[in-house]
Amino acid sequence: MLLIIRILMAAALYAFLGLVVYTVLRDLKQQGERLAARQPPVLILTNLSDSSANPKRFTKPEVVVGREADCDFSLDDQTVSSQHARLSYHHKQWWLEDLASTNGTYLNDDPVSSPVVLSHGDEVRLGRVGIKIEIGADGSDLKD
Repeated sequence: MLLIIRILMAAALYAFLGLVVYTVLRDLKQQGERLAARQPPVLILTNLSDSSANPKRFTKPEVVVGREADCDFSLDDQTVSSQHARLSYHHKQWWLEDLASTNGTYLNDDPVSSPVVLSHGDEVRLGRVGIKIEIGADGSDLKD
């Protein structure tokens, strides 16, 4: 009888440990899915002033546009400030913000004085340079 009780206790212990491992693995998988869901959709910027320029793809949540070489999207034009504008992803939307530029930032020909939401197909003008905005869920619907 004592042997049967020992076997049942060992089985219960192994069942409990198995349940703990299963729960931990399930929670890790769910956390990974939640983190993946927070990733910003792909942002593609195309310089409309330079027909030979290739579109540039971004997957990070903040992109600085300007004339400086260390900007994420660098534009070689004297009407563009060194750090002209910021595109940032928060609240599940891409936002455009002017960084106190000299010649202004325009979204679809409207001046940007405070952060505004961007949409797929919008055109942003920095000084005299136009940029086309393309936004995709994961980039699979957009071409390089």
